[in-house]
Amino acid sequence: MYLASPPVPSPSTLTALPPLAAVTLSRAAFGPAPGDIEDFNSRGSTDMARLTSWVDEQLDPQSIDDSDLEARLGNPAFRTLGKSLTQLWAEHYRPENITWEERVRPVYEVLYATMTRAIYSRRQLQEVLVDFWHNHFNVYGYETPNASVWVHYDRDIIRPHVLGNFRQMLEANAKSTAMLYYLDNVESSDEGPNENYARELLELHTLGAENYLGIMPQWDVPLDSQGRPIGYVDGDVLEVARCFTGWTVANGHWSDPNDPDSGEFYYRDFWHDRFQKYVLGEFIPADQAALEDGLRVLDKLAEHPGTARYICRKLCRRLVSDNPPENLVESAAAVFHDNWQAPDQIRQVVRHILLSPEFRGTWGAKMKRPFETLMGAMRVCGAEITLHPDDDDSQSLSWLMEKTGHHPFAWIPPDGFPDTRTTWQGSTPMIMTWRIINWLMRITDNSGVHKLDVLSQTLNAPEMSDPANHTPRNLARFWFIRALGYEPDAAQITRAAQMLTHSDSYDGTPWGLDQAIDLSRDEWPHYWQSGLRTLVALILMSPDFLQR
Repeated sequence: MYLASPPVPSPSTLTALPPLAAVTLSRAAFGPAPGDIEDFNSRGSTDMARLTSWVDEQLDPQSIDDSDLEARLGNPAFRTLGKSLTQLWAEHYRPENITWEERVRPVYEVLYATMTRAIYSRRQLQEVLVDFWHNHFNVYGYETPNASVWVHYDRDIIRPHVLGNFRQMLEANAKSTAMLYYLDNVESSDEGPNENYARELLELHTLGAENYLGIMPQWDVPLDSQGRPIGYVDGDVLEVARCFTGWTVANGHWSDPNDPDSGEFYYRDFWHDRFQKYVLGEFIPADQAALEDGLRVLDKLAEHPGTARYICRKLCRRLVSDNPPENLVESAAAVFHDNWQAPDQIRQVVRHILLSPEFRGTWGAKMKRPFETLMGAMRVCGAEITLHPDDDDSQSLSWLMEKTGHHPFAWIPPDGFPDTRTTWQGSTPMIMTWRIINWLMRITDNSGVHKLDVLSQTLNAPEMSDPANHTPRNLARFWFIRALGYEPDAAQITRAAQMLTHSDSYDGTPWGLDQAIDLSRDEWPHYWQSGLRTLVALILMSPDFLQR
């Protein structure tokens, strides 16, 4: 039977601006965990003071105590997170006599570590940006050898640079085992330069398709005021591909007796096209030193104003709006371009965006994607859930998330998951996310305690300690405020309370949360604790909760 997706209002219907704490924690974090709203509001006497304090702390993640998260990631089930690239290559990719599960274990460990960080890390902005840069430099993770070395890609290529320098991140990515295999540069030589990496380097990683000028001759491309070509053409793609010939992986290639077969970046000099190239208006001389051609291309791209605008438009789209204001894109791009050699370039750009009037004054111009909805739901509910590859519920969660279309590291094309609402408000992602939230509400640990224990979260809240307060309207109001960080309009609360009572009237009778569920009754799902879990699940799929 066809089921229509839950209603998602368009941005134009959402005129009320929530408190800044809710805006910030919905877009620059994976949503508020218990106590986060109070922490944000305690940081100063004005919105700007509170926002500045929160942003500056988050932009210095090493100053934030994350020992609870570290203890969770110290679970012995995480066997590969500390392995070096050479260990991952030798132990999970090269052996012929290991199971498929062991070959791909590193990517699944990173998957569950990523979820654990999104739910429990106090360094929330860092995790949002890790997600952003994984999508920007998208690599499909679930095929070998990438699955076998995924720990390296996440830990050593993406994470160290999310608040650092884009040029350094660009080079680390160009040399990464995962990217070299994913976009086929691992086989690119002077006998047959492979254009896959070169094209995506220009089209997706730096200048963007917005600066692509087609098939015109390179020398006909208009110049900007500084004498730089304003964009790139197909001729540049071929020339860039020539610059990166010989950039490969030490994989024991039959043609190279000196290849150490370590899985690390390797420059095979006799594969490199040593002749003169012409890239973005500049002649690159023949017979340069090892790597120099490619490094010069990365410099030119990182310094280009078109790259600054393209990257900043994507950052503004992630943090502010599906269609970010052009004045914010331009001002952020100026910060990006002026600081292109600064070690904290990205940190400066992100701070500029988050402290802008556009960030503070925009709401409802973005919609949570399924991963963000689910991680936010677990944060709101104070989830106590242990995720790792050997856990049945973790495996079920991964399998169910695939059905939403938003499973980390599983986007096959190189452009990364879409970051606009039109992709995610269709029936399939909405219905599958709804099913997962209801499933999360039901699962228990070995002692029968719910992993999303909304009952205890309700009973232990000071404002709900008196059973007389457990009326349908009060329960709905409590969980709306908990989930959203603010109280919605009365109509929302009324509709949610009606779900509990199946009635338009409210007599103020407390909902019997302290009474046991009678499993022998056919109608038991509608009573008490089960009804509360359904109420919370409904709120976590409400239009207000899905906005960011």
